[in-house]
Amino acid sequence: MFKEFDYFDQQFSKCVASAQRFSDIEFEQCQFIECDFSHSQFSNCRFIECEFINCNLSDLNWGYSSLEEVSFVDCKLNSIQWAQVNWPQLSLTSSVSFKNCQLSHSSFYELQLKGLIMTDCFAKDVDFRQANLATSDFSNTDFRDSLFQQTNLSKVNFVGAMHFNIDIKNNNVSRAKFERFAALNLLSGLDIELVD
Repeated sequence: MFKEFDYFDQQFSKCVASAQRFSDIEFEQCQFIECDFSHSQFSNCRFIECEFINCNLSDLNWGYSSLEEVSFVDCKLNSIQWAQVNWPQLSLTSSVSFKNCQLSHSSFYELQLKGLIMTDCFAKDVDFRQANLATSDFSNTDFRDSLFQQTNLSKVNFVGAMHFNIDIKNNNVSRAKFERFAALNLLSGLDIELVD
C-alpha cells in the first residue's frame, strides 16, 4: 500500500490495511481519514504532525515508531500497548492527543506523558499505573475500571470525567480539578462513612 519511504502533506482516505506490517516509513503532515489499520504493525516508522480521523487502529502494534505532535480524533484505539511507541526523550508535553476516541483495554504504564489531551473519550480498563500525566486534560472522559496507582495526576483537569477510581493516598492529585459531586469518588479509598 505504501510504496514510498517518505510522505509529506499527503491524505490517505478509506485505506483498508488490516493485519499488515509497514516498516521504516516517514509520514509528515499527513492525514489519515476513515482508514482501517487494525491488527497491523508500524515498525520503526515516524509520524510528524499527522492526524488520524475516524480510523480503526485497534490492536495496532506501534513497533517502536515515533509519534511527534500526532492527533487522533473519533478513532478506535482499543487494546494498544503505548509503551511500544518510541516517545521523544526531552518532550515537555505529550506528543499525542485524543479527542472522542475509544481507548479501552490499553496501557500507558510508566509513560511520561505530561500535558496529555484525552477529552470526550471512552477509556475503559486502561492501565495508567506509575505514569506521569501531570497537567493533562481528561475532561468528559469515561475511566470505567481504569487503573491509577502511583500516578502523577497533579494539575490534571477531570471536569466532566466519570467513573474514575483514584485512591488519593496512592496517587498525586495535587491541584487537580474535579467537579464537586464527582470528587466524592476520591473518598472511596478512605475508611470513612459519608452521611447526608
